[in-house]
Amino acid sequence: MMNRKSLLGILIAAVVFVLSGAVYAQDLWQSNRFTADYERFYYEIVSNTTEWDYDLFEEVKVENRFNQLLELKKADDGLVEVTQGYSYMVPQDQLSDQLSFMGGMFGLPLFLGGGEWLGEWMFLAMFASELELEVGNTMQLFDGSRVRVVDEETVAGVRGYVVRKFYRETDEDGNRIDVLTSEWVIAPDVGWPLRVNVYQEDEVVYSMTLLEYERK
Repeated sequence: MMNRKSLLGILIAAVVFVLSGAVYAQDLWQSNRFTADYERFYYEIVSNTTEWDYDLFEEVKVENRFNQLLELKKADDGLVEVTQGYSYMVPQDQLSDQLSFMGGMFGLPLFLGGGEWLGEWMFLAMFASELELEVGNTMQLFDGSRVRVVDEETVAGVRGYVVRKFYRETDEDGNRIDVLTSEWVIAPDVGWPLRVNVYQEDEVVYSMTLLEYERK
């Protein structure tokens, strides 16, 4: 027959299990999940691309910079007021190409670097909700790549976890090496990443860094 001490031990273990489950749930990240009454994100985005220079008759590297604003404010009846905006520098002689009656959105995709970051975002958004944010944790994705929590970092006053996505290959000497494809800083209660770097051949081709964050 179970005595009182055994029963008490089971109850304590059950409480610890429930509490640990609650902590575990708090240490998961879900993209586009916004729970605050008010949130404001302000990013600097840098895209590195190449384009053909007809004067030099060769491809040259081009760096494009712009800022992105996202503001979310909860209203009545389950509605959320969303404000989004972009700011960037345009040469005077290119204004007619960049601007339109649609608010300049036709020119904006030129800054996004071909969309390589979008594929990385989709992979992370799909699987990050299953990755416990604890330094050292690793998860393998269905395409053979892996994501690993490697560190903690503070961006715009918010503490987050550094997550790297990579795949493994064999070099010419037969050694297994990790090839980094992207690095993210994510916080469990913030629906957008704090920082993103996307890599191609060890070079950053796209970066997105949170400069200002406000939450109420």
